[in-house]
Amino acid sequence: MRSVVTAVVALLAAGLVAGCSGGSAPAPVRAAVDPNLLSGCGPLDDSHIGAALAATVAPQTSPTVCTWRVTFTGGGTADLTYAWLQHDTLLRDSEVAAAQGYRTDKLILKRFGAMYWRDPRDPGSCAVTAADSGTLTWWVQNRDHSATPEPCAAALALLQATLDIDGV
Repeated sequence: MRSVVTAVVALLAAGLVAGCSGGSAPAPVRAAVDPNLLSGCGPLDDSHIGAALAATVAPQTSPTVCTWRVTFTGGGTADLTYAWLQHDTLLRDSEVAAAQGYRTDKLILKRFGAMYWRDPRDPGSCAVTAADSGTLTWWVQNRDHSATPEPCAAALALLQATLDIDGV
């Protein structure tokens, strides 16, 4: 988790969005025309996150970045991190990733440029970031640091669900 925090803190250095609320009541899904759709903890409520990962969700929060702990149906737990950085760029994130020693792979997600962040020291940790009016990132870190469930697939599922709600 320390490497995730380090990477997220590095991303936040540019100055970002307001904090999120961590209540267990689901947030309403807003129309895609809402300019603040991605702010706070984003458009996915706890039930969307649980459904996307087949997991039980327990929200946790910290300022500017939203976190959850999930327990997978088949066993295992993971920490999830969501960040929407309004004034960030994919180029800057790739530079931060390189400086932190992460392996990155570029991809196109829906119509957005995106990238995977992989920690070569931790097969249970992966993030996916897309350029969507800033950058939108979901990070998954398996608590036991194992590669199962596959953290990149989980991060990608959450990012795709977020973009679906965002109207993309």
